[in-house]
Amino acid sequence: MPGTPGADDLAPAGPDLAGPELAEAGRAGPELVGRGTEVAAVQRLLGGGRLVTVTGLPGVGKTAVGLAAASAAASAFADGSVLLRLEGLRDESLLPHTIAAALELPDDFARGCLPVLAEQLRDRHLLLVLDTCEHLLGACAALIAALLPPCPKLQVLATSREPLRVPGELAIAVRPLRLADAVELFGRRAAAAGVVLAPEQRAAVASVCVQLDKLPLAIELAAVQLADLQRDGAERPLAALLAQLEAGHDVPRGDGEPGRHRTLRAAIGWSHELCTPSERLLWARLSVFTGLFGRQDAQAVCASGQLPAETVAAGLSLLEERSVLLASQQRDGTPCFLLPITLRAYGRRMLRRLGQDEEFTGRHQRWQDERRRPHDAPAGK
Repeated sequence: MPGTPGADDLAPAGPDLAGPELAEAGRAGPELVGRGTEVAAVQRLLGGGRLVTVTGLPGVGKTAVGLAAASAAASAFADGSVLLRLEGLRDESLLPHTIAAALELPDDFARGCLPVLAEQLRDRHLLLVLDTCEHLLGACAALIAALLPPCPKLQVLATSREPLRVPGELAIAVRPLRLADAVELFGRRAAAAGVVLAPEQRAAVASVCVQLDKLPLAIELAAVQLADLQRDGAERPLAALLAQLEAGHDVPRGDGEPGRHRTLRAAIGWSHELCTPSERLLWARLSVFTGLFGRQDAQAVCASGQLPAETVAAGLSLLEERSVLLASQQRDGTPCFLLPITLRAYGRRMLRRLGQDEEFTGRHQRWQDERRRPHDAPAGK
């Protein structure tokens, strides 16, 4: 059964979104499971903003949503659209040259690449799609800020794990799928891999999706793993898959598609590399929380001489911006955070490697005990 485009599909740079690549995105777009609202929201933002950035957790499907919205909007641009997949670009100084090459502009950079690029784009009514900007944030932001003022008909759609912070930017965060949509996606991907799920297995599929944070990339990979387990003769393959995930085993490997993250751990590791040392340390320590926590909770459990309380407070906001933490609310409306299961497991491995697992697990247990104490005390005490 046909399914969604690959979540966070990170293929090599490709120049012409108005060609076959956009056509493929357009065909896949209507089949995106549970993403109609997000795609429509991105389209609306493109109608009113020069720069729209699609953000979200690793594996959440930023690229799929962005490409579907770009496909739907492309016909409104007289000069079409251009897609650049930036995952493989490591030298930020090559970004303007990469765009110029994609646009098939004259190879004339004697007067400086950016001025020539701006001159060539000055009168073009064009949608420029920059996919996977997080490792080139400064370069992408500087380029966009330099191009938009002299090119009034140019618009940019970017995907990134965090906003580009360019004046006038409209950012939209893609959240994990709703549970019903996650179950639907798993069923579609499993059927495409040759596994037909019975209605009575829906509860088990829902449990698998929860363990995978309802992330499309992880769900797609897990559905393929289910097919592998079935072919290998596993007894009750769905139960075996769920048991593996509940035991903390890594999300299954992909099928080796070039340019894609073959595991969710690789996608999460990419986010980890982009964090500062203090953010990585905080991420590791926060992994002892298994549910919602507030700013003061994080400070009480995670702060130390190596990571002062004020650094913890600032780090929470930074990790949210980097799409590591999800902002949420307690039942009383108090703002709080959630570290998704898959990112928590990665952080816990880092905490063990640091030799701090026992210390911060103990601190978390004492924090829990302290929170319970007033409720457990006899009346009047």
